[in-house]
Amino acid sequence: MDTERLVAEGFRNILQSFNEFSVVAVAHDEATALRQLRRHHPHLVVMGLGAGGSGGVDTARAIRQDSRHVRIIIVASSQQPIYMREAFVAGANAYLSRDIGALELRDTLLTVHREGAALSAAAAGQVLELVSGGLSGDASPLALLTRREREILFLVADDQETHHIAAQLGIAPKTVRNYLSRIYAKLGTRNRLQTALYALRSPEFRKQSVAKT
Repeated sequence: MDTERLVAEGFRNILQSFNEFSVVAVAHDEATALRQLRRHHPHLVVMGLGAGGSGGVDTARAIRQDSRHVRIIIVASSQQPIYMREAFVAGANAYLSRDIGALELRDTLLTVHREGAALSAAAAGQVLELVSGGLSGDASPLALLTRREREILFLVADDQETHHIAAQLGIAPKTVRNYLSRIYAKLGTRNRLQTALYALRSPEFRKQSVAKT
């Protein structure tokens, strides 16, 4: 019995139940997936890793090279760090457990669609290790942050609450929390307090504070 096909059919049924999304194609191999991508130009791809994991990572890499606009969500039974790291290197935007519930899957898809990425606590650690390994000796993790992420980081360090930050930047509180998840992953911090302390100790924050006074 082809269990991977059964899993794919199960996920298709779940995805079709979400009003915000429609399933345009289902593919069971890399060549078919690439053909369907070129035909339908979807915004999101939900995929597994397959047996052993390496084949799925290769497929994710091929999808990223072929369709740079698409956002890739990997749903896998294995939560081993090596597979997570390889998936993110290949271009995945999210890495989820196959045990995820339907509502959490829907929320993750919405976050990836709107924000570009979604990180679980386990995946965040792998992203941190990945980006830390890619830094030069004197590079600061702050250099990894986007302009908006830096804005939010400094507002957090200034003891601003989430709803105040959202109002000041004209975005939703949930969007602020999504940005914070990515900031935690990039800086290697675990919570809001550690993140604020990290920023307060950084020379860039001190320079900004002096400029404001």
